[in-house]
Parts: sequence; C-alpha cells; structure tokens
Amino acid sequence: MTSKWRQFQVSILNLLLILAPTWGNRLEQHHALSVASMPPLLELEKKLIDNLEDYANVMEQKLQVLRSYIPVLRAENAKGRKDAMFYLSNPLNAHSLIRRLHQDWPKWRIYMIQPVGTAQIRNFDSWKTDLPTNTDLCDACAGIVRIKSIYDLQVEDIIQGQIDGCQYNFSMSSADIFAVGYHLAKRKAELEGIQWLQEAVNRLQNEPPHLSIAELEVLKLLAECHLNENKYSKALSLVERCLKIEPQRGYFIRLRHKINKLIRDQTNGTIEKEKQPEKALEMAFKLSCRGFLNTSTKLHCSYNFSTTPFLRFAPLKMEQVGLNPYVVLYHEVLSPQESAQLIELAASDLKASGVFQAKGSTFKRLRTVKARWIKKELNELTKRITRRIRDMTGFDLKEAEKFQIINYGIGGHYNMHKDYFNLTKIPYKEVALAKHFGDRIATVLFYLSDVEQGGATVFPMSGYTIYPRAGTALLWYNLHTDGHCDPSTLHAACPVMVGSKWVMTEWIRERGQMFIRPCLKPSA
Repeated sequence: MTSKWRQFQVSILNLLLILAPTWGNRLEQHHALSVASMPPLLELEKKLIDNLEDYANVMEQKLQVLRSYIPVLRAENAKGRKDAMFYLSNPLNAHSLIRRLHQDWPKWRIYMIQPVGTAQIRNFDSWKTDLPTNTDLCDACAGIVRIKSIYDLQVEDIIQGQIDGCQYNFSMSSADIFAVGYHLAKRKAELEGIQWLQEAVNRLQNEPPHLSIAELEVLKLLAECHLNENKYSKALSLVERCLKIEPQRGYFIRLRHKINKLIRDQTNGTIEKEKQPEKALEMAFKLSCRGFLNTSTKLHCSYNFSTTPFLRFAPLKMEQVGLNPYVVLYHEVLSPQESAQLIELAASDLKASGVFQAKGSTFKRLRTVKARWIKKELNELTKRITRRIRDMTGFDLKEAEKFQIINYGIGGHYNMHKDYFNLTKIPYKEVALAKHFGDRIATVLFYLSDVEQGGATVFPMSGYTIYPRAGTALLWYNLHTDGHCDPSTLHAACPVMVGSKWVMTEWIRERGQMFIRPCLKPSA
C-alpha cells in the first residue's frame, strides 16, 4: 500500500512539473509583441486612473500631489484612446505605455497604501495580474534599441520624438529613458547603455518625487558601464558624485579604490574596448532596411495570364523584383475588405510566436510578433484566397501549411532566416514529418496593411527591399528546380518603426508538386 501511494505521489509530482511551464505561459501576455493586442492596456490604464482619482477624493492630505499629476495621466491616456491604433503604432508611445504600467502604477499602489482608501486598493489589486510584466518591459526596451540600431538613429532624436526624420508629438520621460539604459546595461551592452543613461541623468528633475528615478541609482549604473568599457576617468568622476550624495557608503569607497588602482596600473586610463567589426551579412541587412542596398532591377511589370486558365479572364498584376533569387510582387491581390476581414479574424486570438536562438546561457528573440494559424478551409474568404494562391503559383495546395496571420509589436521584426528546412540538418524526430510533406518549395507573403515607417522585407544577399503595401503579395521559391535549397532566399523583416504591420504567410510544401514543378537536373 505504501509503495503504491509513493508511486501515486511521484506521478502527481511529474504531472505538476509538466503543467508548471504551461501555467507560467498562460499568465504571460507578451503585450509588446503585437501592437494590435495593446489597446486593452490603454483601457486598463484608464481604469487605474479612475480608481486613483477615487482614492484621491478620500485622501485629502495627499490631494495636492495626486491632483497635480492626474491631468497629466489623463491627457496622455485620452490622446491614446482617441485613436488607439494610431497612438500605439508609434513605438515611443507603446514603449512608454508598457513602462508606465509596469513601473509607475505599482509605485502608485505603494503610495496609496494608507489607513483610508482601502476600496481603491482592492480595485488595484484585482487588476494587478493584468499589468505588463518585466518580460513585457524588456521586450519593449529591446524594440526601441532595435529601431535605434538597425536604422542608425540618434538617441537624442528618439528621446525628443523624432524617428528617422519624422517628428512626432511625444518625448520620453527620464524613467522611459532609464528603462532602456538599464535594459542595455544588464545585457552587457554597456557602450550603448551609456548614451541612454547619460540622457537620463540630464532629465532627472522632471518627474514627481515618488515616481522619479533616484539620482544615485542612475549614477551608479552609469559609472559601472564606464568601468566595464575601461573608461576609468569617467567612471571615477561619477563615483565621486555618488560619494557626495552618500559619503559613507562602503560600495562607492571600494569602487573608487578599485578604479584608482586600475588607473595606476594602466599607462593610459582611458583605454576603451575594441569594437567588434560587424559581419558583412549583418551590415547588408541593416543597409537593406535603410534602403541603401536596394539593387533590385525591377525588371518589368506585366499581367499574369498563363498560370491557370482562370487568369485568362482575370489576369493578375505582377512585378518582377529580381531573378536571383526569383522574387515577384503581385499587386491588388487582396481587397481592403478582405484584408480587414483577415485582420479581424486573427486579432481575437493572437498568440506570441517567438523564434529563439541560443546565445551562451541566454536566448535571443529572433522574431517579435504575435500570430494566429488559420485553416484554409475555415470559411469562404480563406477558400477564395486559397484559390487565388493557386492562380498566382500554379501549385497544388492540398498539403500546404495553414495560413499564419501575423501582427508585429514594438520594433517588431523577424531576423535573417530561410524558410526551407534542409532535411539533412533538422532534428531526427522531425525528419519523418518533413519528408512526408516535403520541404517548403515556395513562400507567399501577403501584406494586409500599410506601414508608416520601416517594416520592409529584405533579401540581404541580393539587395532586394520590398516595403509593405496593403493588398500586395510576395512570391519566391525556396528550392532550386533540382530540389536543392536556395541559400540566396535568406530574408528578414526589418523592424517596424511606426505603424501596425499585418502580414499573412502561406508556406507551400513539395508534396503534390511532382508534375507541376518536377525536379530537373542542374544546368551545366
């Protein structure tokens, strides 16, 4: 009996260990990965503001502080709620919203804990699980950093609301700026973090006392960043400023001693770390995103009459982007109503769709989006689009994958990748399934929305840059005619600077194409 009971306990424990990650994921909303899923955060912030105002009415002794800041909160929230998608499509607004909800509102709760106002505190506690998490804030910060890096923007311009030459009615608060600097510093990107932290130091006086970042905290982190970059003189001057604020703090006294010793040991106390040169492909990717490497000849535009008999009556507008790899852009293949219906279909059930790459002991997010898989047989709309893809490609779609409808988040991107699997390199367990359906012979990428700034699809090895335009669709072949993978199809989705980018992808498998696109011997 005892042994059976122990076996039962072990089984339950194993079940709990299996379910635990699922429970954790259920709580993680990944707000920053999709602009379209963020409007509820504005509504949440409105509820928090309303609750805070109720609290202020019963806390007369705090009335002056609260009343002075509520209009500021209301003004920003009202600006967002007036046109939520327009507001949130600006990454600075979206980042600030997440940072406010993740950092400022918990501080408001602490401020609210007093013998009175218990009803308002209970309200806040009931909404706490809806607040963005630290992961959300990290994703939002990473998005801002990505925009700055890929498009070679200046920190000062971003802070003032200027994004790639376009001025927006927004500027970052010192807490917004510090959040980005802190994110970079903790991820060992001190050189980039220094720029943000220095700007935060210059703007520390503009926040209400209980929300402001402590000057000592910013100076300490900035000094550590300079130290790690071997900028000893600058680090020492910052430590001296810290000691003026807290003369007896042992950490700063020891840090000053350590820096002085490093300066004595070096012939030059300002030796900086060597910056690692960028790889050629990475540089090509960035230049493509900036529009500086657009080598597409755009050979010609034509009407496609021939892929299927139906096109003789309703030809498709086709633009050749390039021949190596062969990429074409179809125009006006989706109507505005169809695009809107697809977006509405996906928006109600978007899920985080991350692709990760191991880098040491950490994971780098290669794609920052939310997505939903849609069966091609779901309704008349999806069936109609399936027939249209058949007209565009000539392929049999019976074994093709489901549609994946995607919305990008703050600085949303998809790093350089290839759509084919290359069956010789994928994990053994996946080989059988992949062999059954075959590799991805072709990709069709529909653009469901325009994007104000950024968000281009680029092929860095060929220099193609294609900007999103609602109703258009890209088509390219991932495999050569002999069935081998085509590495020149390496492509990426550039970060969205401003806008809400919606796309829909269809990956077409080899199975069923034997007579439509038979394997040919490579040309001599």
